[in-house]
Amino acid sequence: MLRQTGQCFLIYSFLGWILEGLFNRVKAGTFRKPNFLHGPVKPMYGFGGVLLAGSYKYDRRHFACNCWLLPLLVEYISALWLERRYALKYWDYSKEFMQMDGRICLKFALCWVILAQVVVRCIQPLLDAMLRATGKLSGWKTLFQLFFLDCAVTMHQRKKQCAIRHSIKILS
Repeated sequence: MLRQTGQCFLIYSFLGWILEGLFNRVKAGTFRKPNFLHGPVKPMYGFGGVLLAGSYKYDRRHFACNCWLLPLLVEYISALWLERRYALKYWDYSKEFMQMDGRICLKFALCWVILAQVVVRCIQPLLDAMLRATGKLSGWKTLFQLFFLDCAVTMHQRKKQCAIRHSIKILS
């Protein structure tokens, strides 16, 4: 069960990277968008997808509420962590209608509700079937190792960049 959850996390993280790339392609004309990690993953989507799939599996009665709550919590906490830990701000909803601290807003909350339905009703059943067939492949171990290596390298680099920016502010 834990292995499959981890695999879903990586898949949702990759699908989130694709989704944001496509969104950026439509909005800005380029698929490439700044990313915290170097690899083609957005862990925020991994956490959101896993939490939503688990919520649907174990508590369908409250799933409609969780479609609102879980993605917004993940997005808010991710933004807060990036800002406080690394002084990074990848999105700013401060000009959007019904927003909170520029980190979450109603427009994207509605998008997350729709996406949550797609995840649990369409994508998760396909993932379950695929992982039953391929879940024991050794390639998963390599993917996890690459993901954790990317996390470690990126966090180290970002921390150094943050310290340099802080030093420059002090000198200014």
